[in-house]
Amino acid sequence: MAQYEIAVRRSRRSDSPADLDELDSPSHKRPRKGELDAACDLCALMFSEQGLRRLNSRDGFTHHTHDECVTSKDGNCILCELILELASGTHGDVWGSGDPMVFRNRSSVAGLPTSDIDVLQGSLEGRPDVINIYPFSKASDPAGTLVRRRPLRRNVQSSSVFSAAKKLISSCMGSNGAQNKGHQQCRYSRDTVLPTRVLDLGDPKTPSQTLCLQVNETETHGSYLALSYCWGKPDFKAEIQPVRLQKDNIQQLMREIKLESLPQSIQDAITVTRKLGFRYLWVDALCIIQDYGEDKAHEISKMSTIYKNAAITVAASVAEKASQGFLQSQGRRATYLPECMLTIPMANERTGTIYLSAYEYEPDHPLDKRGWALQEFMLSSRMLIFSNYELLWQCKEVPLQSVTGTQGGLEYLQPLESLPWAVFDDDAEPYFGSLDADKIYLWKTIIRQYTDRDLTDKEDRLRAVMGIITELEMLWRDQNIHGHWSRWFVQLLIWYKPDIDRVKKRHLKRAPSWSWASVDGGIYYEEPLTVEDAKVKTLTMSKVVLCCRILSSDKVEPDKADTVQERPDFVDSAARKEFGDNDCDYMLLGKTQKKNGHGRGMGLLVLKTARQQYRRVGLVTFKDMSIWQGIELQEITFE
Repeated sequence: MAQYEIAVRRSRRSDSPADLDELDSPSHKRPRKGELDAACDLCALMFSEQGLRRLNSRDGFTHHTHDECVTSKDGNCILCELILELASGTHGDVWGSGDPMVFRNRSSVAGLPTSDIDVLQGSLEGRPDVINIYPFSKASDPAGTLVRRRPLRRNVQSSSVFSAAKKLISSCMGSNGAQNKGHQQCRYSRDTVLPTRVLDLGDPKTPSQTLCLQVNETETHGSYLALSYCWGKPDFKAEIQPVRLQKDNIQQLMREIKLESLPQSIQDAITVTRKLGFRYLWVDALCIIQDYGEDKAHEISKMSTIYKNAAITVAASVAEKASQGFLQSQGRRATYLPECMLTIPMANERTGTIYLSAYEYEPDHPLDKRGWALQEFMLSSRMLIFSNYELLWQCKEVPLQSVTGTQGGLEYLQPLESLPWAVFDDDAEPYFGSLDADKIYLWKTIIRQYTDRDLTDKEDRLRAVMGIITELEMLWRDQNIHGHWSRWFVQLLIWYKPDIDRVKKRHLKRAPSWSWASVDGGIYYEEPLTVEDAKVKTLTMSKVVLCCRILSSDKVEPDKADTVQERPDFVDSAARKEFGDNDCDYMLLGKTQKKNGHGRGMGLLVLKTARQQYRRVGLVTFKDMSIWQGIELQEITFE
């Protein structure tokens, strides 16, 4: 989960007190003039008993005007600087020089009285937009009596945390025989068929340490959990290699699996499954035969239903490899405080320290960098995410949050918020995803985020996103060919590689040259075509025929050469190897047009092969479309 810093997005903090050495906060600092991180008089007043009364009043706490805030920032008030930074993003240039910012104390829990400062919510008169600032303070600090939020210590496995998780699960899935029917949008995975193989952990009502592989040769109904985790690189130096399902140990694992033979992340997932009262767990390493290609292909083709039908997906988000586990905090910073420190004068000549965060928290998880995990996230109906500091819950109706709520904790930024789960639901129409433009945007966003992730096996480039493709093929009633949708084939050809990520090789055994899957690394898209010039004549998995215009690059007049911008997919050395002394041609796809009437032509840099077919070399744009005058349409085969 796609990652931002919760605190001010720059290096800002003073020397850390000794008792904060373990806190998860950048250690570097920025020199300042005068007293470091001290509050101005008005900011100090806001963090006082009098200030609290004003914050809780109907009229709120009247803070500085824009000009006063600028002056205070120049006088080294870090809170005023933070307010200006937030206001510029929210209000832009509409904050008038003489308009004061008014703050109110917002409770992060509905109905909970604001007896201390929870969330500082700032607004301008007549403007609906607000800025939010989240103050933290230590209980032992003089400011701790005024500020609700405390340093957040990692807690993902206590009885209270699992009790809260069970309540959320019950609310989402519904209770048998009760009025609670659960979430309508999360109706999948309530009474489902178990996957081909699952781990049987024993009857949860009479817990047993017996653990075995269950093979379902006929349809067997039941609820199961699925694990999303990082495998990591194998440790060949380890005395005992972790057990994986192979052709020669199926019968043995059906009799019994030794818990200690499993990587720690799988052991932790078994613990979680039992604590939540479930019997079955699906883990790819133990439920797919790892040395049998036919079985792997068969089970990967069912990946969409495996995660979609799981009662819950358990995300081992913090573990970089399976041997690390995700329940314990060893080797990880166990306590969080924002990096922006503010000191204020308190009664009896004491000084209070307040830590300010200004943005919802988006964790930086190793799992979010794993290619396979994107579809596991997108396809799951419900997720329990074992994060840096809290156990998080997310389903189709409840946004990302701690299972214990937001009181005193973090408010989270929705990861991959541009990829709505409702897109996989037939009932989602006519909401987001009903228009072609929405679908094209969604697919480009998926590919953009997916291709930035890591794959241990680069040949999984298409396989690791096939679960998403399978679901969308049914929903959109379209065919996906090598990562491109038939309906928008020409539109989706305008992908490109950024200069810093151009490749040395194209993998034509993996996919045709026109497919993003034929190259490794991140993929970007140009703005959509408003007019398509190229037309598809034949489109199958084995052959593409286009009716388009082809122009030899050496036919462009010298005075117009600067109007053509080439973006090869390859680094220069690989490009020379790809086409040698041959001149490349330009293939016109169409053009874009902005509201002001300006636009560009879009095409591909192509090379004619010995078989008289065309192969993609890169993307090309045209500022001057007159170079295409007189160029006739022709049918070409695209490989």
